[in-house]
Amino acid sequence: MVELLAPAGEYKSFVGAISAGADAVYLAGNMYGARASAVNFTTEELIHAIRYAHLLNRKVYLTVNTLTLNSELEKLYDYLYPFYINGLDAVIVQDIGVFLYIKENFKDLDIHVSTQAAVTSVYGAEFYKNIGADRIVLARELTLNEIKEITDKGIETECFIHGAMCYSYSGMCLFSSFLGGNSGNRGRCKGPCRQPYKIDGKEAYYLSLADMNTVDIIDKLIDAGIFSFKIEGRLKSASYAAGVTSVYRKYIDMHLENPEKEIVVSKKDKELLKTLYSRASTGHGYYERTSSKKMITFEKGAYLKVDEGLEKEINEKYVENPVKKEIDFVFEACEGKKAILTATNDCLIADKKEITVYSDSLIETASKKATSQEEILKQLKKLGNTDFVLRECTIKLDNGFVPSSLVNNLRRECMAKLEESIYEKNCKREVTKPESLQLDHNAYVSPLNEKTAFVSDYSQLEILDKKNFFDNLAIPLSLIKDQRTEKFLEKTKKKIYLVLPYVLRSLNTCEFDFLLDFSDKHDKISGCFVNQYDAYRYLKEKNYSKEIRGNLSVYNCNSVSADFNASLFDGYFASSELSINEIKNVSGKGAAVLMYGRAPLMYTANCVLKTSDKCLKGNPKAGPGFVDLKDRLNVDFKVKTLCGDNLCMNIIYNSKPVSLHKYYSRLKKNGISSFAFLFTDERAEEIETITDFFEKVFEEVSPEAPFEYTAYHIKNGIL
Repeated sequence: MVELLAPAGEYKSFVGAISAGADAVYLAGNMYGARASAVNFTTEELIHAIRYAHLLNRKVYLTVNTLTLNSELEKLYDYLYPFYINGLDAVIVQDIGVFLYIKENFKDLDIHVSTQAAVTSVYGAEFYKNIGADRIVLARELTLNEIKEITDKGIETECFIHGAMCYSYSGMCLFSSFLGGNSGNRGRCKGPCRQPYKIDGKEAYYLSLADMNTVDIIDKLIDAGIFSFKIEGRLKSASYAAGVTSVYRKYIDMHLENPEKEIVVSKKDKELLKTLYSRASTGHGYYERTSSKKMITFEKGAYLKVDEGLEKEINEKYVENPVKKEIDFVFEACEGKKAILTATNDCLIADKKEITVYSDSLIETASKKATSQEEILKQLKKLGNTDFVLRECTIKLDNGFVPSSLVNNLRRECMAKLEESIYEKNCKREVTKPESLQLDHNAYVSPLNEKTAFVSDYSQLEILDKKNFFDNLAIPLSLIKDQRTEKFLEKTKKKIYLVLPYVLRSLNTCEFDFLLDFSDKHDKISGCFVNQYDAYRYLKEKNYSKEIRGNLSVYNCNSVSADFNASLFDGYFASSELSINEIKNVSGKGAAVLMYGRAPLMYTANCVLKTSDKCLKGNPKAGPGFVDLKDRLNVDFKVKTLCGDNLCMNIIYNSKPVSLHKYYSRLKKNGISSFAFLFTDERAEEIETITDFFEKVFEEVSPEAPFEYTAYHIKNGIL
């Protein structure tokens, strides 16, 4: 059994998706949703949607998949409560603090881990399952073989099958946030990846991925063990939600009914998918590849013109003609007795398959003509303002007179009780509102008082090693493979940390094994930095005994996430999207901030060099390097290319470095005592200048910065 999951950005999209055959619909209320610009649902609409879905044995999942501040977390209970008690089936969550809060306070509510959490391996899936996740929405970058490794462990998974694709691993993107203050992690992404960029003077849409369309390989996805098949598109029209759902419903059912038969998608269905809010270029996403130039829409990624006639046809069939639940009536009216109406419906509570109501008065003998079955049936069919339609009706009469008003009253009373009984079946039990989240941060004692330099190449490593200003050096895989690093470790007096690859997948596990083996052999290695819970779980399973620290993509935006991560890690970062005042909510147990450096804006599975026909893989002298990616204003973003044996990756860095020198005193006052310096393409002279500058800053001197910089969101935070 599998599930077809459709999007709904407004109520009519919900109706269309349900009518077209969706088993479940995911949607957002007026808070906490990762599509803030969608119409979204009012509280009343959402409750009605839940009740309507349950009437038809369907499900509703609420997106609560934004990174959340303390001030918002305190409102989460009141927000979820009316949906919870009305039977909401599950929430989709990114923020680990939100996850833990819901798990603690809404114990009967299923939690699905959002694709925004970037779960890329068995290790990440098991991590979330062990803390109580009911389902994992996997990262869109995984191949079918990788997915099967996860589903073979008995983990319930959900995967996207259709719609727009992000260029970055979802959730690991700050591009929109840093360019215009509209955070993708807060539901406000403005899509900078859809803009043109230049590489070596040639302009193209290097970061714009083709839309996903997997209908012709849906059998392979089912065979990979995926449980829920998710259609992207909460910003799209009701005709899109209904039309796309109807096509995938058809071919999923076709494969389930006859698994041996090859899926052949009709020309009409292909055209329908192509002309319903789809980009000119579509493909299977990453399911059959790790990256490809063919996945990129080099020209302007405009959508194809929607076929208005087709759209009208879909709307008339599904959106304007909502599916209704069939019921059966048995009506009895005999002289001298009360009239009886019984409704039968399979949605009722298990031991109560029917609802029976009785008239207040007795049926009188007809003075002239007895009431006919046709007259009774006419009144019983009047279900137009309900979500039911009459299927079969048995009427038993004798020589009595049955007023129309009596039949209508019985019908209304019966339907009201029927609806209430169905809703009662799905309602959750009462919960108790928790106490305030406010914590006494002054009671925390941070174990750290340090400055860590993250380096990119060996020349930086040698220069920074000589700087007494830095306590720790963090080095990537490329430096571990550099033969000079062995000798360096013998002489350095600083603590050394390994920076693990930013995602863990089965395709690059060998790199993690190599790094851990290296760490075990060298006493100078104090620990590792990880970007995911996947890597944390992996290290624990390998019985790694040295320090494990959370890197920048292990987000901490509220005190619940900070407390949790403080219990796991030997150090963690405050989110780069927090204001100076919000930082105090996450600071007290070893939080670090990015004090200086180009902030990583995207972690990607595709490679701009490969896309621009300049791939360096296989060139032993190439190594990791930086590519200039320029936007239309000639702003230069640095792209670091990482060529692996089985998996190539890019990191896109901001055009200007972050510098929080003006906030140093306030950061300390707010509990920050660990400061990170991220060096990318800086050369020797620049490093000297930067280090000298920050030595003065940490001496409480206030010099002018000798470089261009941004303080990103430290002043005002993020929307």
